[in-house]
Amino acid sequence: MKTAYVVKRIISTLVVFVIVVTLCFFIPRIGVDDPCARYYPAQGNMSDSDYEVIKEITRKQYGLDGSAWSQYGRYLKGLLHGDLGTSYRAGSPKVWALITDRLPWTLVLSVSSMVLCLFFGIIIGTRCAMKRGRWQDKALMNASTITTAIPAFFIALLLTYILGFELEIFPAYTDQNLVSSFEWSLAGIGAVAYNAALPVLSTLIGGVIGNAQSIRNSVISVTGESFIVTAKAKGVTERGILYKHVLRNALLPVVTGLGMSLSGLIGGSVVIEQIFNWHGMGTLYLEANNQNDYPLMMGIMIFISGFALVANLVTDLCYSLLDPRVTLGEVSR
Repeated sequence: MKTAYVVKRIISTLVVFVIVVTLCFFIPRIGVDDPCARYYPAQGNMSDSDYEVIKEITRKQYGLDGSAWSQYGRYLKGLLHGDLGTSYRAGSPKVWALITDRLPWTLVLSVSSMVLCLFFGIIIGTRCAMKRGRWQDKALMNASTITTAIPAFFIALLLTYILGFELEIFPAYTDQNLVSSFEWSLAGIGAVAYNAALPVLSTLIGGVIGNAQSIRNSVISVTGESFIVTAKAKGVTERGILYKHVLRNALLPVVTGLGMSLSGLIGGSVVIEQIFNWHGMGTLYLEANNQNDYPLMMGIMIFISGFALVANLVTDLCYSLLDPRVTLGEVSR
């Protein structure tokens, strides 16, 4: 991997992140003179001068005093120290504290779904590629066509009705006391797994088939390469060709897909969390949007964007390690 390639990718990622932060800061302020206006107390019997004092105190509390550019400068300074601002919620909690409180619950769904999708996708896709044209391969193609046409939320609703309400195998909605009563014990972990079964299964069905289809196409493409023919001519066993030559090169598209999955790891389960009332980042953002909590919305967007950019950066670097021909925008000769 060339050092120049790594440096350029890091610099471009930082530039994009600065642009994202700038957009997240100024877009909510378009057409709004004072985003904090709805949080001022009712005037009641206060004089205009007292009311102005209250408004000024509130502006300072939430960093809304001064011009928009001065606010932006203070926000960037706080961001460099890991401060995403203060929420408008009761008690004025820090945005970072609210995010870290919900983040683990989103990761429970997204990480488990991603790992299972990747594991079963590789196994099924490789098997179907080796059985090209047989019933396994045809079944995968048909399943891929169906899951592509059906959105994940419809699968979630269908599973909720069948497995949640009709058969009552898994809870249709998340236990409201799950977060507050969680303890690190077998019983606590079992309760989380039991409540997360339907949300994970809802994303698992389409994810496994999608990954399997990608792996299947990639394996078939690689098996026709000249170095595979050479390996066969040298007497390498079929298993050796599969694991040492085919899969290593066939996994390059999987790395790209994995990077895209990592990008949506945190913010990609909003609908699923809402359907099952799962207390993760998705529901936190919806709550912030419904309450016009600008600092919390802005903090969540910046956090998700930063995570996605880092995931894409790591994916690009891993891709260049797997394929040394990859350089910045060209293929080395």
